[in-house]
Amino acid sequence: MKSLIKKICKKLIKLIYPNQFSFITPWNYVQNINEFNVHKYIGCNIKDIKNWCIVGGHLAHEIKNIKKNYPKSKITVFECSKRYIKQLQNNWLNDENVTIVNKAVSSKCGIKKFYETNLDGSGSLLKLDRAHIQDYGSSAAEVFEVESITLDIYYKNKQLDILQIDVQGAEKLVIEGAYKILNKVKAIFIETSVNKGFYKGQSTFDNLYKLLSKRGFKIALLGTDFNLTGNALFVRHNL
Repeated sequence: MKSLIKKICKKLIKLIYPNQFSFITPWNYVQNINEFNVHKYIGCNIKDIKNWCIVGGHLAHEIKNIKKNYPKSKITVFECSKRYIKQLQNNWLNDENVTIVNKAVSSKCGIKKFYETNLDGSGSLLKLDRAHIQDYGSSAAEVFEVESITLDIYYKNKQLDILQIDVQGAEKLVIEGAYKILNKVKAIFIETSVNKGFYKGQSTFDNLYKLLSKRGFKIALLGTDFNLTGNALFVRHNL
């Protein structure tokens, strides 16, 4: 009987949210919403989402979902880490709808130091702090210089619908370099932390909430893990 009820519930969930997977972590739920159903949260058609930007791409596994669910979208991925850039470029070398930019995104253009760790995909423009070391067992690794650009400069004469930011505590730097183009953006998916202490000088959810509220965005979803790190989705409320 219980198994039958579970099957019925799963079928109902699939009918309501056909592209969602049930019983997942809160942060993953928010990510799935962004990749499968963000158009519903901003009140537009799938075909209306034409430009998607991922800042801090790592290996950008989410591109497959974005391309499948938003086939009209041109995707630009910023990744500055020497660890991942070659593989990322090779993965999408022959796709005219995916552009890989080998630069960091910050509040100013220039040369920045990038701090890698012993963990996959956790490098940042900011140094590690104690909470990251305690919660994840991380440690500092190689440091190298990277070229940085602002989104205002890159998108000066371009459109942008969805902005996705995963930069390990340096989210505020990205937003500060994007004040002009934020007026074009319909939704922002952003990795965030409620607490401080993961990266030195990091942004917290409160910082980002205040910053984006002033720019016309409202919080639509927030999902965190046990240590209050996770993902948030902001949408422009005057669409």
